[in-house]
Amino acid sequence: MDLLRMGRRRQFERLVRPQLKPLFQMALRLTRQTEWAEDLTQDALIRAYERFHQFTAGTNFRAWLFTILTHLYLNDLERARRRPNTTSMDTAGEEGQFWDFPTENTTDNPAEALLLNVLPEELQRALDRLPEEFRVAIILVDLQELAYQDAANALAIPLGTVRSRVSRGRAMMRRTLEQSETNNDVFNPTKKARGN
Repeated sequence: MDLLRMGRRRQFERLVRPQLKPLFQMALRLTRQTEWAEDLTQDALIRAYERFHQFTAGTNFRAWLFTILTHLYLNDLERARRRPNTTSMDTAGEEGQFWDFPTENTTDNPAEALLLNVLPEELQRALDRLPEEFRVAIILVDLQELAYQDAANALAIPLGTVRSRVSRGRAMMRRTLEQSETNNDVFNPTKKARGN
């Protein structure tokens, strides 16, 4: 029994290790808060390990892991909407460590860190302005590069709905970026001078 458990743990760790950074980045993009992203990532890893026996070998482990993370995030949002924020003193000071996952900057090369972790400021603002259902769909499909079907599974919605949300989200972002560009032209005297 213990040998079986050890083999399962090794197999899980082998599959999870390359997904730690993308999983944390996904959580950070969803939550926009480092502490929440760390908690969400940890919860997703625990849930995935507990349910690893349900994972079908040969299928997309990354999509399965992202589905778990997305469901946990959406559940957190729903719980937050139903009750005010409170802190429990019962859990204050408890510690537990399961896996280390990377922080935002996991490279010594600042240029590489920028390319890996940061969207251009205008693009990030446009993404942040999207309604939640469009923002999450864009993050899954465009930033985490999940297939539409995997994103549909993660969100527990039909494939057509994901396609629609991504398309509409991209259109909203495009309008936001175009408005931003127009506003920058109006308020940027050097661009005006070049146009004359």
